[in-house]
Amino acid sequence: MCTVSLVPHAGGLRLMSNRDERLDRAIARAPRVVALGPRLAAMPQDPTGGGSWIGVNDAGLVAAVLNRYRLSVRDTGLRWTSASRGALVPAALACDSIETALAELRGMDAARFQPFRLVLAKGHEAALVASDTRQITVATSALDGPVMFTASSLGDFLVDAPRRRLFDWLMNDRAARLRGQVLFHRHQWADKRDISVVMQRPEAATVSRTTVDVSSGGITLEYESLLPSLPPRRFEMAAC
Repeated sequence: MCTVSLVPHAGGLRLMSNRDERLDRAIARAPRVVALGPRLAAMPQDPTGGGSWIGVNDAGLVAAVLNRYRLSVRDTGLRWTSASRGALVPAALACDSIETALAELRGMDAARFQPFRLVLAKGHEAALVASDTRQITVATSALDGPVMFTASSLGDFLVDAPRRRLFDWLMNDRAARLRGQVLFHRHQWADKRDISVVMQRPEAATVSRTTVDVSSGGITLEYESLLPSLPPRRFEMAAC
């Protein structure tokens, strides 16, 4: 359960992600810089599965994973038990380019993972890797404008339309897109908190927000824990 947006800018790109989780799930570990093969990467860690849902490496490659819900988990009675999707982000960030990351991911067995979408970006290129447990599919494109991805255990179809309308509206002013991106990831409808970007339900809520900025001036990752509320932590890396 997440909302991810990518906004290219003159100096590079910015990715923001809201992480939504069940309130009985273990609290994520704060980000740290780790060695992944030949690369250094900054990413928070899921203590349950040991992987991560978002990160950036010193080659400027950004990765974020979203769960994929065609139907409402609550309506179907389905329960996901594996955290193996958290292995996808570290696997991608061990690579130095989207092309090499895709080669690595294409070789994985889709049946090992519950349904997912993995967003990759570097420079002005982006890729979406998706799996329905039967096959892994890949789509690549130029990152020439803002894009948004979102998921919810209520059913992706239920939250996508209202969140996308809000995102598109905030992206109308080209000169203020980075500010609009921040507003989007901080937005909550008072009468629709269950489907808001900052979501809140009795059993789940938005628990953190991560901002990754990659530019000619360097690479930064800022992590905000919302539940519990803690001061933001910021990491800087030199691009290789």
